[in-house]
Amino acid sequence: MECVMASPLSIRLDERLRTDLEQEATARGIPLSQLIRDLLETGAKSARRDRIRRDSARVARYVAATPSAQALFEEAGGTHGA
Repeated sequence: MECVMASPLSIRLDERLRTDLEQEATARGIPLSQLIRDLLETGAKSARRDRIRRDSARVARYVAATPSAQALFEEAGGTHGA
């Protein structure tokens, strides 16, 4: 898989946060920029999973409360083991 870098992003860090991040980057043996990219990627993936879970729960609540939605699920084969 090819990774294409986007344009640079400028962020402001207070001294305490920057020091903490630099220490963590040093402990991992990676540059500060790589640590920040890794943390942002992990956070973005987590946020996406959380959003999917919230949306799924919202759909489940709707189906549970709506007879026509329940009928549609049954017609489509149910919840497939959920």
